[in-house]
Amino acid sequence: MKSVHTAVREQFSQHANYYAQSSAHAEGDTLDIILDFADPQGAERTLDIATGTGFTAFKLAPEVAYVIATDLTPEMVAKAAELGEKKSIKNLAFSVAAAESLPFADASLDLVTCRIAPHHFQDVPAFLSEVRRVLCPDGRFCMVDSVTPEPEKLRAWQNRVEWLRDNSHVYGYPPSAWDAMITAAGLSLEKTAHVRNAQMSFLWWVRPEQNPPEVVQEVRDAFASLSPDEAKEHYTVHPAGDDFYFSWPMYAVSARCV
Repeated sequence: MKSVHTAVREQFSQHANYYAQSSAHAEGDTLDIILDFADPQGAERTLDIATGTGFTAFKLAPEVAYVIATDLTPEMVAKAAELGEKKSIKNLAFSVAAAESLPFADASLDLVTCRIAPHHFQDVPAFLSEVRRVLCPDGRFCMVDSVTPEPEKLRAWQNRVEWLRDNSHVYGYPPSAWDAMITAAGLSLEKTAHVRNAQMSFLWWVRPEQNPPEVVQEVRDAFASLSPDEAKEHYTVHPAGDDFYFSWPMYAVSARCV
C-alpha cells in the first residue's frame, strides 16, 4: 500500500494549475481570518506549512518580516514560486518539506500558519508537535482547515465523500478533536471561530476530467442522501440547474506556544 505522503505527492503534482485557479484556496473568508488571527506586527519570522500554490503566504508577506512557504509536493512549490515572482514579492522563500518533519531549528519562528491542508496530513499530532518545536516562546500558530460536524454520522459521511473524490484525503476532524490535539501538543488556545470556505460548484470540485463517471455519480448520490436540513445547515447546498453549489465547514484557530 502506498504511503500517505506518496498519495499526496501523486495527487497534487498533477493539479498545481487547478489549485492556482481554485476559488476555495485563492478567495473566501479564510484568508482574511488567518491574517486577523495572526495579528502581525511587521517583524514576525513566519512559516506557512502546506502552502499549496502560495495564497496564504502571499497574504501574509506584506505584513511580516519574511515568510518561508513549505509544501510536500515539489510541483506545488514551483507553481507557488512562479506566482510569487509574478507578484514581485521579495520577502518570500520556498522549501519542499513534510508537515511532520520541518527543516527548521527549535524556537526559530514567531508565526506558523497552515490553511486548508491538515486533512491531507499523515500524522496530525506529529505536525502539531513540529509546530510547537519550531515556535519561539509566545510564538503563535494560526490554522484554518475543513472540519467535520461533531455527529459521528456526518463525520463518516464527509470523510467518505472527500476520499471518494480525492484519495489523498486522510481525515477531517471535528472542532472538539482539534482543540484536544492542539492543547495536547503544548499550545494554548487563544481564539477559535467557525467559518466557511468559498462556495464551490460541484461539477468543478468533483473533477469529472479526472474521476470516472461512476465515482462522480457516487459522490453526487451521497450529497442527495443528505436530509434537507443537513444539506443546508452543514454544507450550504443550493441547486443550480444540473449543478449545485456547496461549502465545507471550516474551523479557525489561534494558539500560543507555552
